[in-house]
This record gives sequence, C-alpha cells and structure tokens, in this order.
Amino acid sequence: MRLFPLFAAIAFIGASPATAKTMTFRATLTGIAPPTATGSPARGSAIIKVDTTTKKVSVDLDVTGITLDQLNDGLVAKPVGPIHFHVYRTADDVELILPLPYGPNYKATGTGFRVTVRGYDYETGAKLLNTGASFDEFVNAMRGQRALLDIHTDKFPDGEISGKTLVR
Repeated sequence: MRLFPLFAAIAFIGASPATAKTMTFRATLTGIAPPTATGSPARGSAIIKVDTTTKKVSVDLDVTGITLDQLNDGLVAKPVGPIHFHVYRTADDVELILPLPYGPNYKATGTGFRVTVRGYDYETGAKLLNTGASFDEFVNAMRGQRALLDIHTDKFPDGEISGKTLVR
C-alpha cells in the first residue's frame, strides 16, 4: 500500500500532456561560403528558437558591417522583408520558407543592426510567401542543415551574407 502513491504519481505524470519542446539553433552568417560567396566582410550571428508545440519561432540576430539603410530597399518595402530563411531541398530546388518582415524589431547598432523576433507564428510568415513548405519541413530543414538564413542588401540583391542553421 505504501507504493500506491508513488505509482499514482508516475501514472499521472505519464498521462499529462507533453510540454512544449523548444529547439535551439545557431547560424553564423558570412559572405565567403556558397551560396553567398560575395566576399563581403560583413558578419552575422543568430540564435533561433523553434517551439514545436506552438509552431512559433524566435530569432536574435546581430549583424556587423551592414547598416539598416543598406538593406535591399525593394524587400524592405515588401512583406517578406530583406532577411529570411531558405530551404535547400537540392542544389537546384531552393525555396524561400520563412521571412522576417522589416519593422520595429530591426534596430540600428554602432556597427550594424540587430533583429529580435519573439513568438513569430510560422503559419503567418509562410502565408506571406504562399509557400507550400509545412512547419515540419521547416523544422527538418533546420535540423538537417538545409535551412539558410540570408540577408539581402542593395549591393547584393541575391544575398550579401548567409549561414546554415546548426543545432545548438
């Protein structure tokens, strides 16, 4: 009888809903590696958190060597913004998968800029692109190092610096 409370507690825990799982990734952005071999001296560092239960994404990105006014003007004006994730299914099958729209979450720093996004709903972002990529494909691309964070500037409209996502 003394073990009954222990077994009851174990059964309760096992029956409780699973807690949210947050996966953390990092990306180091440069202009010296394919597909963004621009030779740019700019650099970036990002921490990306993906909540697999709520399907929300948070990003902390610090960039040096690029200023806000150097971001691609055409993309700044569009809902997709000048910074976004691409998924590389193959070398020839690349799709824009999640944008980071330009707005108040972009802040100038003394050496470049910082982007801070909290609880960004994947489906909302994906709708801006009319992408067919599901949230699961996004997560699998992040985990498989097939997702790339890319920054587009006026000087390099196809992307000045980029970096693959790595599990942290």
